[in-house]
Amino acid sequence: MKRSSLSTSSVLLFCILFLLSCKTSVNNQPGTTPVIDLASSVGGGRVVNLSDIATDVRYVKLETSDSSLIGMFPRVFYENERIYVMALKIVKVFDKEGKFLFKFDRRGRGPQEYSMSRYITAMPSTGNITVQTQAPGESDNLLFYDREGNFVKKVNIPYQRSTFQSKTIKINDNLFVTAASPKYRDSAQLSAIVYDSLFNILKEIPTPYLPEYEKLSDGEVIFISTENAAKPQKANRVFSLNFPEIYKFEDNVRFLTSSNDTIFSIDSKMNYAPAYRVNYGKYKNESPNREDINLLVGDHVSLRATYCIESQQSLILQFYMRNFAHEPYETTMTNRLGTRVQKHTDSYALYNKKTGEFTLLNQPVKGKPGFRDDLMNGPSFIPTHISSDFYASALFSATEIIEHAETNNVTGDLKKLVTSLKDSDNPVVAIAKMR
Repeated sequence: MKRSSLSTSSVLLFCILFLLSCKTSVNNQPGTTPVIDLASSVGGGRVVNLSDIATDVRYVKLETSDSSLIGMFPRVFYENERIYVMALKIVKVFDKEGKFLFKFDRRGRGPQEYSMSRYITAMPSTGNITVQTQAPGESDNLLFYDREGNFVKKVNIPYQRSTFQSKTIKINDNLFVTAASPKYRDSAQLSAIVYDSLFNILKEIPTPYLPEYEKLSDGEVIFISTENAAKPQKANRVFSLNFPEIYKFEDNVRFLTSSNDTIFSIDSKMNYAPAYRVNYGKYKNESPNREDINLLVGDHVSLRATYCIESQQSLILQFYMRNFAHEPYETTMTNRLGTRVQKHTDSYALYNKKTGEFTLLNQPVKGKPGFRDDLMNGPSFIPTHISSDFYASALFSATEIIEHAETNNVTGDLKKLVTSLKDSDNPVVAIAKMR
């Protein structure tokens, strides 16, 4: 009897130690920049359940008809109880139950139209649609349409002669933030410009201090620390820096770059400060030689700046792990040109903003990264968008859902949905209420 008790205790101790080894936490002190401790997590991970980050999930079958068919390479966003699916610059709008409402496509040369779009979004409070045009060498415009896609107004974003400008995000009716990048070393070294509602400049955000060897790292701005964040660059020759990626969280706009160690933020009062700092430790790339850098192999880890999902509790990030990938995987892509196998050494990660815990995600199913859907036993869930009221959405093809249900005991509304689903149907949207 004692032997059995000792054995049980040993097993429990092993399980506790194993779980602790798969996640790390930093005791962030009040008033300091929270630290995301990547360095201590490299080499291991664990499967994380969807219920750890969301209270519920629902699967929505999008109506399939000749007018609602979704094109190639779709991406989804959910806002104001409507589902927007954009494919090949055409937006199909559905209600929250998947009923098709209308197609939004105002491309053209008229005064209420656009020829090239940089960014299309739906406003949180109204559902109105905003389009930012893209005009190389000229100023962009913001075109505002109502909830049903009818034209409202057009606003010009002033052209800055010495600064490139990219995506513009509205903080509120009186404040807009535009990602920026300097054109020349002797021009103003800016990473963002803040405008009022008439697009007068209210504030210019300087490019943070960079060591000399990092200034031309694959053409990317690298925010390397919080200590010298406000120190502007001295410049003397032509060069190019990519824009920071920006996204909105509540009344803040966050700034990321792919090789940074700091996520910056500006709020509605125009206070600009570090929001989070990534501890790369020995996995930070400090080599002056940047010519052979790629996303698959290398002796360093970097952040994918174009992916970040932030809720009230969590940050979901993606890192290029390269030589340190603990679960490398392959995916197969088939099209009219044939079948191609693509290798991956990236990993999604979860940072708990309340506890400071950081976890690299293991794949619930080999080759299918994401969170394990323990709520309805659906496919691996990785959101591609989060709404202003923290509903995260992901898109699955009808075939993906059908094949998953054939080998898994799906439950709830998903089980009912599968019974009427056909391979030729429109995609299915998973919408999770994030904690």
